[in-house]
Amino acid sequence: MTEATILIPRLLLALLLGVSGYGAWASWTGARRRDTRWIRSGRNAVYLNLALAAGAYGFLTWYFLTDAFQVAYVARNSSTLQPLLYKFSAVWGGMDGSVLLWALILAGYSAACVYATRGRSPALLPYVTATLCAVMAFFAAVLVFASNPFRTLAFEPLEGAGLNPLLQNPGMMIHPPSLYLGYVGWTVPFAFAIAALVVRKLDAEWVVAARKWALVPWIFLTLGNLLGANWAYVELGWGGYWGWDPVENSAILPWFLGSAFLHSILIQEKRDMLRTWNVSLVVITFCATIMGTFVTRSGIIESVHTFSESPVGPIFLGFLAVLALGSAALIASRADLLRSPHRMESMLSRENAFLFNNLLLVGIAFAIWWGTFFPILSEAVTGRRISVGPPFFNQVIAPLGLALLALMGIGPLLAWRRSSGPQIRRQFAWPVAAGVAASLAGLVAGRREPYAVATFTFAAFTLTTVAQELARGTAARGRIHGEPRPLALARLVSRNRRRYGGYVVHVGATCVFLGLAGNVYVTSRELALQPGQRVRVGEYDVQFESLKMRREPNYVAAVAELAVSRGGGGVRYAHPEKRIYAAAAEEQVATEVAIDGRLLEDFYAILLEPLPGGAGARVKLVVNPLVGLVWLGGAVMVLGGVLSLTTRRPAGERAPRGMSRASLRAEREAVVPGA
Repeated sequence: MTEATILIPRLLLALLLGVSGYGAWASWTGARRRDTRWIRSGRNAVYLNLALAAGAYGFLTWYFLTDAFQVAYVARNSSTLQPLLYKFSAVWGGMDGSVLLWALILAGYSAACVYATRGRSPALLPYVTATLCAVMAFFAAVLVFASNPFRTLAFEPLEGAGLNPLLQNPGMMIHPPSLYLGYVGWTVPFAFAIAALVVRKLDAEWVVAARKWALVPWIFLTLGNLLGANWAYVELGWGGYWGWDPVENSAILPWFLGSAFLHSILIQEKRDMLRTWNVSLVVITFCATIMGTFVTRSGIIESVHTFSESPVGPIFLGFLAVLALGSAALIASRADLLRSPHRMESMLSRENAFLFNNLLLVGIAFAIWWGTFFPILSEAVTGRRISVGPPFFNQVIAPLGLALLALMGIGPLLAWRRSSGPQIRRQFAWPVAAGVAASLAGLVAGRREPYAVATFTFAAFTLTTVAQELARGTAARGRIHGEPRPLALARLVSRNRRRYGGYVVHVGATCVFLGLAGNVYVTSRELALQPGQRVRVGEYDVQFESLKMRREPNYVAAVAELAVSRGGGGVRYAHPEKRIYAAAAEEQVATEVAIDGRLLEDFYAILLEPLPGGAGARVKLVVNPLVGLVWLGGAVMVLGGVLSLTTRRPAGERAPRGMSRASLRAEREAVVPGA
């Protein structure tokens, strides 16, 4: 490495800090003075930030690809034996690189926002730009002063320590960037909320402008949490996919809060209600992303997902305090403008269903936050840490989740403002019948566990609601336009992507609930087996065939071979592994599970340890029913979010060409009573 290749990326980070600060000042000054030159200069600073962040990230990637171990961060997270794929993921596999990735993504979001919204909302946009640049200045300052990935060692080691073996999984190429895209993306809706508060324009304009910018990070958070659960399932080797780990909880918190925001803004758009709630909710969601960043980097909790203790923890905590207190003061100063001109007219209305939906989502988020941070709070107050484990989360969140599942089916059946008795009877007849039928079918089949039966009942209710909405909307459009059913359905969904994308998300969420209900029926055995020994786990016959050693460039693995058959069917072979990574600074052991996935259940095998003598092994065998529905449901939720994102017209826009207003009104009323 030459001196120039060391100094250039450091200079890029320093410039990133300076340009970010300038962009915030120029945008604010231009807005206050109504000077378009300063406003334009602030926007240009945002574009320059993207180039600077991309340049610094490019240098760090090059260091990893060329094994530049003189850079301390590279020496800690890579080695010459590390596969090329994991050298790319190692760039963000440690704390310093993850902060740089955060800055790069924030620069990308900021540039995209400034470009996409040019010429729109001229009163809001300069303050949006100023807020985005101010947040970027904070992260640039962290990179320059506290978490610089370009620090060098006094000498260049011959070999690096290597990436954490748990992170050497293909899913880690997508999981962390997806979570970061979800975390960082909430900066944009937050910036719109701050801008609306500053200029005192707190009607529906800012939520309409922020909606898509909220939907994008929601999609990525959905994908990131789904991939994280799958990574835990295939990599950690304990048989499950969600253990209520503090970092898992910190990742799912913004998802619940963001989901609440995406629902509640509909009420502000339709009825100009919940102004205070919406602006507070988007601030809390952004603060939750910073809190999650603090949790993973502070060392206050122990988790396989956290980085080691570092000086950036207090810095993020201070930033979080400034955000929370500053935003709260700004919201309080606008209390008179945040009063809604309308009130709820009936308990049996769609807006009331959305309100209860919000209360449940925020209630779940609060329960997760309380269970995650109560041990820390108890230690601070009493000096004794009281642990909170999965039983607490399961007992508190399961009933709230069931109520949320039921509301997903109830909300679309109610009209805005109020629903009449005949409307309710007509709308609820088929969904209620389907729910009752599912409940009876479960009981007849011997499935009497209360949580599972309730899940099957509400899932049938919700899925029938979605099917009914699609069927009635398709029939209405077919009658009005004389279209055949398939064409009518396709055009109905295409014209109402936001609404039907939401229904697709509800279908995916219902599948996830069904997959979670499968946890009630898990079968597990832990055994010591010798070659030729046969055992039975659930409906599976398993024979231990052999235990062999396999050597790879960067690890040595003990590999068990299991012959697996179900119900007398064909034999499949499973090969769970226990790996020892040789390139690490100290011996690191990782488990590679074997999964025989089927339509409605997985056979899951874990090699715990070889037995003395080297021929046998101790294994854990698990049968996980319905787990595939979790992955399927998560994928469907992502697709539904993408469908909603591609909507081409806001609610209430004029009828499409060739369609009269009367026809549009008739179609909308057929789809949503009282719309």
